Amino acid sequence: MSNDNKGYPGELSPEDRANQENLLNAMIKQFMGLKCFTSMVNVISVSTEDELSPVGFVDVKPMVNLLTASGDKMDHNILYSLPFFRLQGGSNAIVIDPQPGDIGVAIFADRDITNIKKTRQPGNPGSFRRNHYSDGLYIGGFLNGSPTQVIQFLNGGIKITSPEVNINGLKVLGDGTLVLKDGIVVDSHKHGGVESGGSSTNTPEN
Repeated sequence: MSNDNKGYPGELSPEDRANQENLLNAMIKQFMGLKCFTSMVNVISVSTEDELSPVGFVDVKPMVNLLTASGDKMDHNILYSLPFFRLQGGSNAIVIDPQPGDIGVAIFADRDITNIKKTRQPGNPGSFRRNHYSDGLYIGGFLNGSPTQVIQFLNGGIKITSPEVNINGLKVLGDGTLVLKDGIVVDSHKHGGVESGGSSTNTPEN
C-alpha cells in the first residue's frame, strides 16, 4: 500500500497492483488495518473512588488520531468501560487505581468480552466481533509525569514519601510525627504523676 505521498493513505499503489502476490499482500494489510490490537490512550474518567472497591472500569480516548482517505485528521470516539489492571492476588492487592489524565495502553481482546465484564465468570462471547475497540482492557501508566507520593525501592532501602501513612489507624505524618488511633501525638505526649530520675527500665522478659 502506498505511503510515499503518491496517493492517499491506504490507497493501492501501482506496485500493489503489479501482480497477484502484491495485490493479496495489500488486501491483507488493509484487512488487518481494520482490527484493533493495542493503542496509547488517555484516561477520561474512572469508576472507583477513594474508598476501597473491586477493580473497576475506565473511559479512555486513543491518542493517535485516525486519518481519512485524504490524510486529514479525525479524532477517535471515547471508549467506554474498559476494565483496568490492579496488581492483585486473591484478597491481597497493591491499590494504585488510574486517575483522569493518566496515559496508558489499551489492549483489545480477540473476542467479545461483554459477558465476562458483567458476570466476572467464564462464559460465551457476547457476539461474533473480533479485535474490536469495544473489547479493550486498560494498563497504566506510560509517559506520565513525576509523582509526588511514592514508595521508592532504592539500593539502600525503601523510601516512602507521603503527607500521611496510615497503618491500621496508626498514622505517621510526613514530618515523622506518630499519631495513635485515639489521636494522641506520641512525639509530644506526656504522662503526669511520674518522677524523673536517672534509672533505666529493665530489659523485656521472654
